[in-house]
Amino acid sequence: MDLNKICVGIMVLVAVLGIFSGNINDNIAYGANETWVKGQSNVGITGLTATIHVHIKNNAKHVQYFKISQNYTSKLNESVGWDIVQTSPKAIKMIKSTDPLGDWGWKINPGETKEVTFKIKASTAFGYIPAYISNSESVENIYWPLINEPGLFASWFWPNEIEMLNPTLDLKYWKGTFDFNLMNYDPTYTTVSGIVRGPIIPTNSKLVSATPKSNSFSDKDIYINTNTVAWDVTIAPDDVQHFQYVYVWPDPNSNSSSTGTYSYNIPKTAASSTTSSIPTAETGLPYSLFIVGGIIAAGGVVYARFMR
Repeated sequence: MDLNKICVGIMVLVAVLGIFSGNINDNIAYGANETWVKGQSNVGITGLTATIHVHIKNNAKHVQYFKISQNYTSKLNESVGWDIVQTSPKAIKMIKSTDPLGDWGWKINPGETKEVTFKIKASTAFGYIPAYISNSESVENIYWPLINEPGLFASWFWPNEIEMLNPTLDLKYWKGTFDFNLMNYDPTYTTVSGIVRGPIIPTNSKLVSATPKSNSFSDKDIYINTNTVAWDVTIAPDDVQHFQYVYVWPDPNSNSSSTGTYSYNIPKTAASSTTSSIPTAETGLPYSLFIVGGIIAAGGVVYARFMR
């Protein structure tokens, strides 16, 4: 048997498997086997709120603090700002702040498990400014005569990210209720239809409910270990429709647990700087797997639609 031929054969096999594995990772990261083609949305999301309920334990031997983050990036081209609506128990102002108006949170004693609930609302984009999330890996339309239309994209985050930031703060339970309005600002005053996904989705979590239920479904192909809530929507000119979705963490059917384990290929931290343009593999992202998308505010379209 020719040893050289065997070695060459092994090298070819390894190369083929490497290419195959790379294609699998690309499909997982960017939305299964579907290619996203660039386009402009005729709908926008407003009135986005999040009501978060958590149980968190302090495993340290000293007092600690945790607080509400009023800045959401998740690899987007710009951050979403939040205003605090209410807290229970009443939050206290922190000694150090990341928000210009101050950060608010809670003290947790050694060995204590604290249960808190807070509600926040988007302050600009997704608040009073209609916006949507685009897939930053979308390609130019060079196809003809038919192309697919996957709808609106989403963004993702880890509910137990606080464990990554401080391993002695053990998140036991997390529940998130998200509400948003969808408005049709099509400049031609036409009814539009398509797939609308929840704009902010927790990974490794269980989708408990979606409202309205009749036209909802779970998109399990667009992101690893995530059931992304979506709706098949038809919305008339000037119409506004309301949506709500609820997730809980941990999901007993996923790889996550309350002991701090995470999905494979997930980096240890989600921290990244924001950029003024849509993120690419070279800008604003430490891991290409987590290229998510960009926020597109619909200000120009809304001006053309309503103010002309």
